[in-house]
Amino acid sequence: MSQSNEGDGRQTPIIRAQPRSFFKAPLCTDLEQLDAEGAFIGVPFDQGTFGRPGARFGPDGIRDAPRAYSYSDPFGRETEAEGYFDIDAGDELLRGVTMADCGNVTILPSEVLDNFNRLTQVVEKVVERGAFPVVVGGDHAITFPAVRGLSKYQPLNIVHFDAHLDYSHDYQGVLHTHGSPIRRCRELPFVGHISSIGIRTARRAPYEDSQKDGSLIVTTKLFRELGPQAVVDLVPKAENLYITFDIDVMDPVHAPGTGTPEVGGLHYQELRDCVVALVERGNLVGFDMVEVAPPYDSSEVTVQVAARLIIDILTARFPSR
Repeated sequence: MSQSNEGDGRQTPIIRAQPRSFFKAPLCTDLEQLDAEGAFIGVPFDQGTFGRPGARFGPDGIRDAPRAYSYSDPFGRETEAEGYFDIDAGDELLRGVTMADCGNVTILPSEVLDNFNRLTQVVEKVVERGAFPVVVGGDHAITFPAVRGLSKYQPLNIVHFDAHLDYSHDYQGVLHTHGSPIRRCRELPFVGHISSIGIRTARRAPYEDSQKDGSLIVTTKLFRELGPQAVVDLVPKAENLYITFDIDVMDPVHAPGTGTPEVGGLHYQELRDCVVALVERGNLVGFDMVEVAPPYDSSEVTVQVAARLIIDILTARFPSR
């Protein structure tokens, strides 16, 4: 797209300003007007964190991540949703898939339950508008209100990637922390089976509770013994699937920017192969990426790998047209 410089015959390209958004997706400031296949929802929340805060900066950190992927062309061409060129595929992926960045859920200090209600309502509205929700946190406590907004999809199975089991009933009487979201999801009447993958630390009581509730646990050690595809084969097939991805499932060498890193984690390639295989065999109705904490990510590698995994999941969910 160009315009002529009067008098000299030269063509000057028209450059549009790019929004600060996930993968340069167009902004949607009114959910009633949402018209896209995929909708990004930022949740700058870390009021459920026990130790090091900072996950509230995750959504904007991932928006600003150094990236090889852009949803729309950065040079202002008229055609949007051109996708990105993947050298292994030899083609543009996500071509023609429309996406929108719906901004951040407004987070009020100390109002945990109100903040959760806001997120649930946003997810419900996104689903009502026919879009696929991508929730970007924020600490892991946000998974519960995000899943709660998907009650349309019954039954709903959950696959949980994490270093931690996150199955505590409470912490000194507090029910909503980043140590309990999977337990809270288990209590939702429409949630079916839960599989937790990449676990390498847990306390006995939550572990035993999860086993009584029928959850599948795949430790990092077992994952390495079996390989990504065999792990996927262990996960029960689901009519509807939700993935919650805590970035600390990765080894901190590859993802240091998180509040609760645990040594001995998984690597990008094996995680990508696992989530892609999961998505390709089931009806993924939404997913979240949580616990990215830019204050501890001096090299920006964590936000970059989180951004890449988001695109990998979306690419599996929306195959090339």
